[in-house]
Amino acid sequence: MASTHGKTVLVTGAAGGLGKVIAETFLAAGANVVICDVNQQRMSAVEEEWTRTYADRFLIKQTDVSNEAAVQELIDASVAKFGCLDVLVNNAAIMDDFSPAGDCSKELWDRVMAINLTGPFLTTKAAVKQFEKQKQAGGVIINIGSNASYMGFQSGAAYTVSKAGIMALTKNTAGFYADKGIYTMALLLGGLTGTNIVDSFAKGMHMEMYQKVMANQSPFEPGKNDTPLESIAKYCLFLSQSDIAPVSNGSCVVFNKNWPVA
Repeated sequence: MASTHGKTVLVTGAAGGLGKVIAETFLAAGANVVICDVNQQRMSAVEEEWTRTYADRFLIKQTDVSNEAAVQELIDASVAKFGCLDVLVNNAAIMDDFSPAGDCSKELWDRVMAINLTGPFLTTKAAVKQFEKQKQAGGVIINIGSNASYMGFQSGAAYTVSKAGIMALTKNTAGFYADKGIYTMALLLGGLTGTNIVDSFAKGMHMEMYQKVMANQSPFEPGKNDTPLESIAKYCLFLSQSDIAPVSNGSCVVFNKNWPVA
């Protein structure tokens, strides 16, 4: 298997939770890592932690992934520091509050779409342009999807549509850019613990929808059927390898510990 040493990897939404675990897995494998987030407190904590271990092999930048200019600045800063970009992991996302279409506010819809779908589109757009113009053309994009990408009744309307869109973006990008050495795939994840998803429920949730969703699936039991963050990170590392990415191109891999059981 080809080495990850010296590659440059960008992970969005990575100052905590799954994104941080993915970033640390690539760092441990010898990659240079760029992360972005919007939470300054979490970013400062990560910077302090990583400075003791990874010295000049990382870059942390506050970035709103739904802002095209900010995304381009992120890509440019990554290349300015490390010379190239090899892997993009589109991890940044938020949950909705389980609102069905009739009760989902336009504000919530727009916010979820901006972060969960427009964000990956903008980072993909900037990344493929960078991949194409590099001396050694090519790259890998790994999109973090969800059970909601292919199951219509796992969350509220906004989150469901945003994650279904991720699967479509993955396959469309994979189809066009493969002959340019740019490979795109997605991991469709199940229930997670140790993430920042609870932030989305700070203002409460649509309990009727939540209860209906829970009643229509096998119970989620942390420690039993949650998908370990470390396993997801290892899979991202595996998919990024130059001998694996081409044959994984266009794949949307269900990676959910068989939860919920159909």
